[in-house]
Amino acid sequence: MKHRLIYGFILLNLQLVLLIEGVYCQKLIDTLMIEGITVYEKRLNPLQGLKTSKIDSLVLQKQIGASLSDLLSAHTSVFMKTYGQGGLSTASFRGTSASHTPVLWNDVAINSPMFSQLDFSMLPVFFMDDIKLMFGGSSLINNSGGLGGSINIENKSSPDKLKISYMQQIGSFSAYGSYLDVGFRSGKFSSRSRLMYLTVANDFSFKNNAAGSEAPLEIRKDADYLQYGLLQELYFQTKPGDELGLKLWFQQNDRDIPQPIVVLPIDKNEQQKNSLFRGITNWKHYKGKGKLEASMAYIYDILNYTNKVAFINSDNHSQTIAGNLKYRYAVSEKTTINAGITNDYFLVNSNNYLGIKTRNQLSVFVGTTSEITSRLAVNAVVRKEITDNVFQPFLPSLGIDYHLLKNNSLTLKAHISKNYHLPSLNDLYWSPGGNPELKPEDGFSTEGGVTYELKMKRHFSLNTEMTYFYTHITDWILWQPDPVFRYWTPLNLKEVTSQGVEWNAKIVYQLKNVIFRFNATYAYTSALNLKPINQNDETTNKQLLYTPMHSYNAGLRAEWKHYFIAFSNHLAGKRFTNTSNTRYMPAYQLADFSLGMQFPVKIHSFSVQLNVNNLFDIDYQTIAWQPMPGRNMEIRLKYNFTKK
Repeated sequence: MKHRLIYGFILLNLQLVLLIEGVYCQKLIDTLMIEGITVYEKRLNPLQGLKTSKIDSLVLQKQIGASLSDLLSAHTSVFMKTYGQGGLSTASFRGTSASHTPVLWNDVAINSPMFSQLDFSMLPVFFMDDIKLMFGGSSLINNSGGLGGSINIENKSSPDKLKISYMQQIGSFSAYGSYLDVGFRSGKFSSRSRLMYLTVANDFSFKNNAAGSEAPLEIRKDADYLQYGLLQELYFQTKPGDELGLKLWFQQNDRDIPQPIVVLPIDKNEQQKNSLFRGITNWKHYKGKGKLEASMAYIYDILNYTNKVAFINSDNHSQTIAGNLKYRYAVSEKTTINAGITNDYFLVNSNNYLGIKTRNQLSVFVGTTSEITSRLAVNAVVRKEITDNVFQPFLPSLGIDYHLLKNNSLTLKAHISKNYHLPSLNDLYWSPGGNPELKPEDGFSTEGGVTYELKMKRHFSLNTEMTYFYTHITDWILWQPDPVFRYWTPLNLKEVTSQGVEWNAKIVYQLKNVIFRFNATYAYTSALNLKPINQNDETTNKQLLYTPMHSYNAGLRAEWKHYFIAFSNHLAGKRFTNTSNTRYMPAYQLADFSLGMQFPVKIHSFSVQLNVNNLFDIDYQTIAWQPMPGRNMEIRLKYNFTKK
């Protein structure tokens, strides 16, 4: 019955779109106005049939002083599981776990080999120029392991001869941030340097609902954090069609970890320090119909966690060496062939392991994108991997686009793929508890949807997409207490299905000198455990922990000359906190408000922006017993110098 309702909902929207298209075309036939002809260059889309989403550049500018966690939570359907402001934050696509979400920085996976995860609170948006989300099996184009999807971060060189940008951010709870961006270009050489420094006391007030029905007002303690870093980029064109690039990312993250509010706080008990270096050198070569890309990356991550009461001093050093070679060739205007090989070598030295542990993963893929007819296009990829001399299964992916209308405004999309995720090194080797006998998690996913685009001269445009997805994962890894030794250990216990509907829309409307921009996303996710863990298990057919069934984001922005005002709204549905679904965190709905203005003076410009977060001062928790701040504000002052 549920499937029929979902399919009926998609068909109903499809019929409505066809009706709108028919009415609009009829208006064009009746009118006597004849407009000029615009000729567009035809470019083959390498992502046929795949669900992707790119963060709007205006959103990036608005959130430039935020973390990637804050940006994704407020503007996408990805659920961010965060342990308080500035605390550990992980991402979940379509009901899958945090380890099922690879993050790629300029085509290099930067997830920790120890956890297969990444802390999104430590990723500053200031260091990012493009952010693209790949949903479901579409992530197979870049790598394996993204059972829910992947996030791709890219950097770009400065196109100007000289550009200097400085921003100062001052916010509630003693938050101070300084950001400097300097880029220049001279002949065949260009450079871009970005420096950031952020310190937050994070001493916000909250209602302690663990202290009884009165919920006294308290001040959050030991939640301060410090981040500073440098991103240096160098680009050099050796000759026409050739470009060498070097990107170096240094960052230091220090934070105190506050106790859950049900625990008596102990001053400065838990602390975490994280030092990292990420470096990539790459070469791009264009010749005729071909494009060759080669890169080499090195990542060094130091993580130190201390707990005074528990006498824990966890010291972890991980290194990654990654080589990547990709080739793209245009057989014709309608067909391209892609091939590539990637080798990732991981080395971890941790006092929580019995010795140094390594992993070597070799991956080869071949794919093609082809327009079969003027309305039908396909994308096919096959990936094969070898891990420590063990052959993994073939990972096929097939995507299809079919244009229902001649002007390509209405498109049906479908995609099917097979994927898998290796156990992390912690899963295998953590002492005590690691399980070297774990099998990879095996995933199958399929999805189908419809996209619609409408443009009416220069005054109105609409882009909308609706997708139904289904994912089935076997051998899901779950940590649980060992009945004999009493410590936690991972086992291949769960069989999970995740299905649902995703919808997004973007509208731009211009009324004289005012431009209105509206964006909205909605996701319904049903993520259920199908396999009982033991005889007394009550988790069968229950929603997975901290997976909201309903979530949406909506934002409205108005621009007039050098002024703007924006309002956004975010809803996260209730999240169950136990496997039997008898306890849950209530849903919460947040509103944010911002306004700004810019003062251009020739090659200089000054801007000021005010952000009000949690406008209505909502008392909420994303994770149980981890309070989040109420209404808070920040002001950003920015200076730009640009010489074209």
